Amino acid sequence: MEVIRFIIFFHALLAFFVAGGLFFRESNLKSVTIGILMALFGAHMLLFLYGSGSLVRIFPEYSSWFYYEIGLLFGPVLFLHLQAIIFHKNRIGWKDLLHLLPILIFWLGYGDVLLMPGELRRAYVREHFLSRTMTWNYLLAIQLLIYALLCLFIIIRFKHQILRRQIAYALGMVGIYIAATLVIVWLTWFAEGWRDFSIYYLVLSLLIFGVGYILYADTYYFSIIRKKYFTSSLDARRIAQISEKIRTAFHEEAIFLRNDLSIKSLAEHIDENPYYITQTFSESFKESFNDFVNRHRVYYSQSLLRSPDHHHLKIEAIAREAGFNNKVTFYKAFTKFLDITPSVYRKSSGTDDL
Repeated sequence: MEVIRFIIFFHALLAFFVAGGLFFRESNLKSVTIGILMALFGAHMLLFLYGSGSLVRIFPEYSSWFYYEIGLLFGPVLFLHLQAIIFHKNRIGWKDLLHLLPILIFWLGYGDVLLMPGELRRAYVREHFLSRTMTWNYLLAIQLLIYALLCLFIIIRFKHQILRRQIAYALGMVGIYIAATLVIVWLTWFAEGWRDFSIYYLVLSLLIFGVGYILYADTYYFSIIRKKYFTSSLDARRIAQISEKIRTAFHEEAIFLRNDLSIKSLAEHIDENPYYITQTFSESFKESFNDFVNRHRVYYSQSLLRSPDHHHLKIEAIAREAGFNNKVTFYKAFTKFLDITPSVYRKSSGTDDL
């Protein structure tokens, strides 16, 4: 058991080393989220060593702190990482804060225990382990399973938007997460004690060791992984060619007015691979396909809203003329790009909506 604990400790330190490596110093959400995920792994392993060893008896003040909070962050961080890969998400929005609700619920339901003095908290947890603490173990296991299924779903649902190599990478990350989740779910139901969870942390530590080895020991393989999964496989000349085709389709042919426009249909229109188009949007246009399309539609709708020839059209009709499928989507996109609603914009332009 002590050998396992030593291995876990070594790999926990390695996790922080990996998280702070050059590979994760890029300022995009993909790199930041995977770096945070590695750091969370390391922190969780250190908390396990602290809680299951002699240190907790010497320093009981931190007993039970942060264990559940970090565990409840694994799924959300991995989910954001996949969103960055699949949808080219570049920043965290207000809606993403909803992922923190389980932590808030945990604080509300278990906060009284966490605020107890250290020794009293340890005694209370031992005495009420089955009636209170195990409840949160079950909820943590369920939350891990939900995010595992959610991550698997978005990969399968939107696999057409990413390259096959990126699909393999995403499935690999989710596969590791699912394996660790199944281990901790099994231990939650059947483990006889806290120390039995060393199996779970040994699995995590082996993951960290593998990532660390690839990252720092085998620099050649690291450069291949980075090129495949985090940068475009297209050279600058091909990206420029595809970018010019896209601009022509949008600026001269107004393809964005098609309400059924998708990456696949755009690829057919300009005779390019859909995967290359996705990469081009990420590397050249620095925004998602949907944002690029909606932005052109919104700018086009501005001219319709100002035009006296279209003053008789209602907002919904204007939306459809601009390529939107419904009024709700139009309002959201218009407000996002212009920070004003279509109705207010029309009135400020001197044209009333009938």
